[in-house]
Amino acid sequence: MAYTLNVNGTLHRVDGDGQTPLLWVLRDRLQLTGTKYGCGKGQCGACTVHLDGRPARSCSIPLAAAAAARIETIEALAGPEAQAVTEAWVARGV
Repeated sequence: MAYTLNVNGTLHRVDGDGQTPLLWVLRDRLQLTGTKYGCGKGQCGACTVHLDGRPARSCSIPLAAAAAARIETIEALAGPEAQAVTEAWVARGV
């Protein structure tokens, strides 16, 4: 089935199984690899994205459920905002 995703302000048409975790669609289909695989259970937070402005674990969100949302990944950050995030991650050994 075809789904339209709004990722970082850009619409993407994705064909696939609606039960596929959003994490794998972002990484494998859209090549947005800033979202990471961690535990696969939604507990560690490595796969966190924003859905409609709220944090969500993309490893446990099915593609079909994400199609109606505005999705933002780490790639959406730019400029000083991105630098601050990078510095915080380095300081904490992420």
